[in-house]
Amino acid sequence: MSTALTSDKSALRGPLSERVTELTALARIPGAEVYLAPDEVDYEAWSHVGDPLAEDLIELMRERKMMGGDLYVNARKLEVDGAEEAIAFFQDVETLPSWFDLDAMRAGGSMGRRNLLGMNIGTHSALPFTYIDPATSEVMSSTGRLSGGKGDYRRRMLETVAGFVGALDADGMLPGGERWILWVRIRLLHTMIRLGIHRSGQWERRDEGAPIGQLATAACTYIFGQHRVNVIEFAGGVVSQEERDGFALMWRWVSRIQGANNQLLGRTHAEEFELQSRQHQYLYEPCVKGAELTENVIAGATQMGYFGGSRALNQALSRHLLAPRMTATLPGRDVRECLGVEPVPVAEAVVRAASILLRIPNQLTRLKVVRNYFDKNGQKILDRAIERGLNGVKPQYRGTPVHGRPTDQ
Repeated sequence: MSTALTSDKSALRGPLSERVTELTALARIPGAEVYLAPDEVDYEAWSHVGDPLAEDLIELMRERKMMGGDLYVNARKLEVDGAEEAIAFFQDVETLPSWFDLDAMRAGGSMGRRNLLGMNIGTHSALPFTYIDPATSEVMSSTGRLSGGKGDYRRRMLETVAGFVGALDADGMLPGGERWILWVRIRLLHTMIRLGIHRSGQWERRDEGAPIGQLATAACTYIFGQHRVNVIEFAGGVVSQEERDGFALMWRWVSRIQGANNQLLGRTHAEEFELQSRQHQYLYEPCVKGAELTENVIAGATQMGYFGGSRALNQALSRHLLAPRMTATLPGRDVRECLGVEPVPVAEAVVRAASILLRIPNQLTRLKVVRNYFDKNGQKILDRAIERGLNGVKPQYRGTPVHGRPTDQ
């Protein structure tokens, strides 16, 4: 990991263990809003903080043997029964931060619904982009569902996409909404995996940080927000600044639901981008597992039949979407080199030509009648495509086994 952003300020703050303890206490305050300038945030200490509110809840559920059945329903029952851990957890996920703006998020969702192709190809780069963090690569390798061709790749991918699509429904992302509940389930899933990794005793990066820690969670905000707007524009999408900002804001809210502390998310778009840039530069490190997982994404997309099942075209698309112009948080870096995505010149030329040609039909989305159509039908189209892909079996987001050992028991 980069040491440039730790600077001498970390030494002035005191021992790392004390700083981690202090930030863990902050993360345990539901909905806390304690902000710092981006250059004052202690990225090193935050990388060692997990999700204490969710961890407290899962540990209580394990103690009371409530890990079977519907975890969300069980957690709500504990809340009704007055369990402090459940009350604190739901207070955290239900608190709307000061920067929350529903109208802005609706504009971002509208843009996503009318850009079905851009939404569809976003995983070609968004998932690999997260692998710039060796710890994230380590976690994904340990669960096995998107690695080595051994997991249920198609289902795991579609479950991930279900979250992406659900976030377009801004009203459904309000506390208590169906889409919001989906992301709460994902937060509990991540917590079970984190605790399972610790329980396995096989986390070899403890000196660098926690698995699925605060920093890794917060760092996905740009990747699944602003970066995927870049993907939509590459696919010919017409995007206004208001829509770009609204899409980014929704993903700041998703990260907040996931437990990322507000200090790592920022209050404005400019502050968010600066924080994200520093987080990515801190986490960035080429690693073998990151390259292997990126290969699995490209191979998986090919197996799922994207672009006629052409390996070359799927790889070429990933190279375009991971080019430096698409990954602005890492100036001077080429993520494709970090992740081992080799050039495929002819296929890249084809993909680039298609990108340019797609701008022509996308001009129709400027028409109000077209926008109204996708506002009315776009969500249904995307939801039905996912439902078909999952054969009607809804995502469960249960604890994925780590090194073969269940994490939801």
